Amino acid sequence: MSKEMSMTENLNETRPDDASTVEVIVPVYNEESILESQLVPVLKILPPEFRITVIENGSTDRTKDLLHDLEERYTTLDFISLPLPNYGLAMRTGLMRSQADIIIIDDLDVLDMDFWLRGLQLLGRNDVDLVQGSKVLAGNDDRRPLIRKAATLTLTFLLKSLLGYRGTDTHGPKVVWRNAIKDTLPLCEYELDIFPTELVIRAQRSGVRIREIPIHLREIRATPLPLIKRVPRALRDIWRLHKTLGAGPNI
Repeated sequence: MSKEMSMTENLNETRPDDASTVEVIVPVYNEESILESQLVPVLKILPPEFRITVIENGSTDRTKDLLHDLEERYTTLDFISLPLPNYGLAMRTGLMRSQADIIIIDDLDVLDMDFWLRGLQLLGRNDVDLVQGSKVLAGNDDRRPLIRKAATLTLTFLLKSLLGYRGTDTHGPKVVWRNAIKDTLPLCEYELDIFPTELVIRAQRSGVRIREIPIHLREIRATPLPLIKRVPRALRDIWRLHKTLGAGPNI
């Protein structure tokens, strides 16, 4: 049996019995250089019960044209286009539109199918509602530059200190029962990069059972927003979220 056929069977076998559909949501912005090389291998092996929805937001390169072509070639692909760059709004749009039983949220430069399998397996045990991928727990599988690892650890410290988050990451890929977050989604006030953090923290505070597991990370292209701009914005957003939500139950 080929590796591709084996992954197709594994995805179907790992999908919980009470989940008839699984949707993978992937926000993208100006990703023409890696779009096909990342998406096509996954689209070729997806079982029919799985779909990928790409949320393109404000791209100025050929991303939209490439997505049009791929959508015509693969029945398991849909894409939505938003007019302005906004990662949080793209993610929120995908989550609000989805009718799947289970939703997987992933980034184009990650698409860690091993994480998908482990997440689906955990959801099938019925004692977890949301599986959160963690860069901090990745250890040697985190192949990012040291400065980016240090930035992640700093932001994790602030999430714990200012928001009482019981975890190590809020931005990594996720596997979640849609019903577990359907009441949390409308409460989220922020967009841009802070949206996933607000979603996970609100979900945790509302009793959603969250389990963190490590993800595999490798650099395949430069980050769209330089670290020198990302970190100050992240610090500002965490403070704004602290002002909105308070310190949390653990402080």
